[in-house]
Amino acid sequence: MQVDFDLDFKRPLYIIGDVHGCYKTLCALIENLPQKEKSQMIFVGDLVDRGTESCEVVEFVIFGKYPCVLGNHEILMMEFYNSASVEREGVWIENGGRETIQSYAKDGKIKHLKKHLEYFENLPLYLEMEYPDESGKNLFISHGFGLPLYGKKISEEYCWNRLKHYGKSYKRNDVDIFNVFGHDVQKEGVLITENFAAIDTGCVYYSRLPNATLSALEWPSKRVISQKYCG
Repeated sequence: MQVDFDLDFKRPLYIIGDVHGCYKTLCALIENLPQKEKSQMIFVGDLVDRGTESCEVVEFVIFGKYPCVLGNHEILMMEFYNSASVEREGVWIENGGRETIQSYAKDGKIKHLKKHLEYFENLPLYLEMEYPDESGKNLFISHGFGLPLYGKKISEEYCWNRLKHYGKSYKRNDVDIFNVFGHDVQKEGVLITENFAAIDTGCVYYSRLPNATLSALEWPSKRVISQKYCG
């Protein structure tokens, strides 16, 4: 979808990678942005699961009115609460849903659950904006690897598609977009090519990835700002 929110294209954007409930790390990252919470931020989805403060992350994004695209973990969470399938419920629980349930169960935060689920239901699969980089490519934000899907049938595949199925050298010369996405953890830091940037740097996996951070990509400069896990 084309953006329908106010953006000042004279100011940079900061596209935030997969937060996965790491609220304190998100706050620390934002402190490193030039205008902190007043910076123009867009989130690539997967706000929830695995980390301990998913409710806080979602509430922050809603309260700040920051644009966000739908991630596969938001889909799993909606399926858990809306589906009668025991099998589908188990998929979410085993993929970080347990920690998310706990985040809503503490300190009366359960009151936010209905609002947050309704918020997820209205998130777009992607965002496209006429805000070109130095080579003239417009910004295209999705959760999964959206470049191969661009111009094709719109579906939840935008939330699930993985870079590893195509390779890091994949490119398209038939479209003038630059795809920024999350979903695929980049163990060596943000991956930037001429066609795309993969910005999930695995913050929530800090216990097993020595370089795990939460990253923001500044647009259109493509400068990377990262924050090590701190909760």
